[in-house]
Amino acid sequence: MSTTRSKNLLLVGLLALALTVAGCHRHKHAAPDLSASQEPDKILYTKAVEDIGNKRFNVARITLQTLINTYPDSDYLANAKLAIADSYYEQGGSGALTHAEIEYKDFITFFPNAPEASYAQYRAAMSQFKQLEKPDRDATHARHAERELQLLLLNYPDGKYAQDGERKLIQVQEVLAESEYRVGRFYFIKDSWRASASRLLDMVERYPNYSKRDQALWMLGRCFEKQIPPFWPGDPERAAEAYARIVRQHPLSDLVPKALARLHELGQPPPEPDPVLLARARTIQPATPEEEKKGLLGRMFGLFGGSPNTSAAAARLGPPPLEPPADAPSIPPPVWRQGRGQTTVAAETVEDRPAGTTIQSGDAANGKNNGTDKKNNGKQSSSRKKKKSFWRKLIPF
Repeated sequence: MSTTRSKNLLLVGLLALALTVAGCHRHKHAAPDLSASQEPDKILYTKAVEDIGNKRFNVARITLQTLINTYPDSDYLANAKLAIADSYYEQGGSGALTHAEIEYKDFITFFPNAPEASYAQYRAAMSQFKQLEKPDRDATHARHAERELQLLLLNYPDGKYAQDGERKLIQVQEVLAESEYRVGRFYFIKDSWRASASRLLDMVERYPNYSKRDQALWMLGRCFEKQIPPFWPGDPERAAEAYARIVRQHPLSDLVPKALARLHELGQPPPEPDPVLLARARTIQPATPEEEKKGLLGRMFGLFGGSPNTSAAAARLGPPPLEPPADAPSIPPPVWRQGRGQTTVAAETVEDRPAGTTIQSGDAANGKNNGTDKKNNGKQSSSRKKKKSFWRKLIPF
């Protein structure tokens, strides 16, 4: 009994000693002591960076905001502004990534010549890239990511992040092109040639590196071969142009033999494949083996995920376009809409009339017609009254 009691007293003593030693040291999350330092702004920045690394994002942002407000002339001002954006980016999530993009763009506005400006632009684009959704869902993040990546390549073409930004831009444009391709294919299956051609025509010009561009050109050729006057007159020349582009720009496509056959039927000479694009096509690895490696279970779970599959994205025709095409091709309007809205009105003035004549207004000049219209309106109103009174006699209430 005495042995047990002595053990308990020993444990209590050790616990009290531990609490006393812990109380002698500053708490881990306590504010840093700035009174004894000649560089308090540096201490605040270092502490905030440490908090970001330990995922204490709110504490880090408070510290950085204190640095900005207290020391507006500090050498760490730009770093503090960038660190706030990094804290949101590292935190993740839709709301935090939106804040991160805003902070990165603010950094570029306030410090456009800073060496970290390209990094801020890259992170702003990645804030949208991380929120990409599948082609059959909302394309807002994809379009914003495309524009931010294009700005990165336009403003910082020789920067550290240009190469990865170009690769990411090709992936984003793959998602956007897939979305347009699915809509155009849907209309093609439904035999809506005009709607399908209008979608696919813009897509093949805007996204030349799309993995299914050869299939889109094939559907375009078939659409232009159809003739359903006056709804869709077709255009055999544009159909032949679409088939020729398959042979020239996609020489390894499975649709090349079919395209050559259609060109022969249309009486057009077969073009030669582009040697540069042919050599480039031979270096591109197909995406099918990567899909097979996933297995059945991986592909099944991929159907329920939100991230798009960009494994087929590649620079097939060259660098990704940084601006929409200047002269985008268009579809002619239907026959019954051509010339609609173009009316000619002959303006007549007093000077054009002989002396002594006056120009009457439309109501005065068409008085006879107006009188006839009034009679007809009177007859119609009287017939309405008769019908109304007739029904009232049948149903008095």
